[in-house]
Amino acid sequence: MTLKKIILIIVVTAAFVFIVFNLIGYLNHRHNKAQEAYLEKHYIFDKSFRTDRSNIDSSNNKYFSHGIVTAETLNLFRSLEQQFAEKSINDLNEHFNKVRQYLNSQFDESEATRLFDIYQKYMKCQIKISNGGKYEVKNQDPRYLLSLLYTIQNFRREELGKETADALFGSEVKESEYSLRRALIIGDNTLYGKEKESRLQKLKMDMWDGEAVSMPEDSNPLNRYQFKMQLYQKDFSELGKKEREIKTEDFRKEFFTKEQIERLNEVDAQITKEKQDMERYRAAEQNILNLRNITPEGKDKRIKLLQDNFFGKEAEAFRRREAMNKALEK
Repeated sequence: MTLKKIILIIVVTAAFVFIVFNLIGYLNHRHNKAQEAYLEKHYIFDKSFRTDRSNIDSSNNKYFSHGIVTAETLNLFRSLEQQFAEKSINDLNEHFNKVRQYLNSQFDESEATRLFDIYQKYMKCQIKISNGGKYEVKNQDPRYLLSLLYTIQNFRREELGKETADALFGSEVKESEYSLRRALIIGDNTLYGKEKESRLQKLKMDMWDGEAVSMPEDSNPLNRYQFKMQLYQKDFSELGKKEREIKTEDFRKEFFTKEQIERLNEVDAQITKEKQDMERYRAAEQNILNLRNITPEGKDKRIKLLQDNFFGKEAEAFRRREAMNKALEK
């Protein structure tokens, strides 16, 4: 074969590989977009999947409910992973032997056998997910993470069977799905506060329908107030200063007593004063730095005196913060 033919074959092969690579990328892109579109109208788990149902049947075995594994079984499996961990995936058979011995010592023969059979499938599924590039988190965008969550759970269903995969991971996936869908609503800068509140309420009903679900903002009035202020960012951005103050006061009345509102107003006033003082200090400092016909040492002395006058007993602490900030900038 001549050199010319060899080069031609290499070029044609490279072109073919390039085309196939781009085609795969295009098909994956279309698949991802189709999946995202599907998830806009469909839940992975909605209110029909209850996480508060009893996990124990008449046998009083918390790892089975009416013949199906439970979320508690997942905790058991994760404990077994850690307890009998091996250094290498090549030692998986040894790991399985230890797990089987443990289960046989803790459960009757039929239950131990069922748990071990499921555990083997569970472990192999986990290994594939851990080593599969398509399941790797590549960014923190909630829409992408929701699609990835759906992909992973579908893979578990294929490997373990839908009933088992949903029984094991359903509670976790549902909570993650809810958090991601909430984040999409909260982070939508095109929505006003009322619309966000309406969509969040609908989401909660669609996914939980009265089933207890706790979020960080539910813990105390301050968190609920700050969460509402976050929801209404777009509204506030379109208001004048006086209108913002009135709306802020209205929101505070929803969550706080009169005395608490007075304390919040005092804190606001203190923050405003500190901000104004800092602006005045920076302006005075810049004036000194702009002076001509004065040595750097002379500027430093004037700035130190300025800091003493502005910050008093806090001047040394301010200088330490300034020094730390400058060191971090280098």
